[in-house]
Amino acid sequence: MCEKKVSQPRGEQEWQEGAGGLLLLAAANATALLSQLEDVLPMKQQSSSGSQPSPSHLFHPQRSLLLTLLFLPAAGLHRFWELRSYTGRELALLTGRPHPYSYRHTERFLLQLSAAQADQALTEVLARWTAAVWRVEERSRDASSPHVYVDGHRKPVYTETLIPRGLIGRLGKIAGCRALVLLHDGQGHPLLATTHRGDLHLTSGIPHTLARLANKQPKLCN
Repeated sequence: MCEKKVSQPRGEQEWQEGAGGLLLLAAANATALLSQLEDVLPMKQQSSSGSQPSPSHLFHPQRSLLLTLLFLPAAGLHRFWELRSYTGRELALLTGRPHPYSYRHTERFLLQLSAAQADQALTEVLARWTAAVWRVEERSRDASSPHVYVDGHRKPVYTETLIPRGLIGRLGKIAGCRALVLLHDGQGHPLLATTHRGDLHLTSGIPHTLARLANKQPKLCN
């Protein structure tokens, strides 16, 4: 005896697929992550130097582009270039647009951030935000000797340009890459992630990472 498969209405399916992303969006707004990221955007700083800045609202282009980048995993995208073939509706729902931004629009936004060297400022904002979310300073006051964990990771970069090379662990070969130095608190919560040349050794990246943490959370590094 065959059982008839009951299909859900399309609207209900789309709502369920985007529900997790909506919860993440609410959390990002409740913890002021988006507003903090927007404050350090070089494009916003340039526009604010004019006569009268326009009032901010929830879904203006810069915020929508930020949301597109932040919520790629929520839409099932693990690589930026996967936007080329993306046809879903989750990113449109999360960014408040009729249609999600295309790969070209998002790439142009990333190039603007790169040209303005905004990576350092955005990294600092994320470090302050994660420390506040996990209440690092509050917990470090109660611990006589708080613990942090440092880890290293290399991600391959496929480009025709010659870039520093390093050992890619999961591939078992030496290739062009970028090195990540990751800092976690004693409970495994991520606190800081910095990007470096692919030939960086972890022992060389630890002092730099801890120094940046000490500037933001001195009590944790005492």
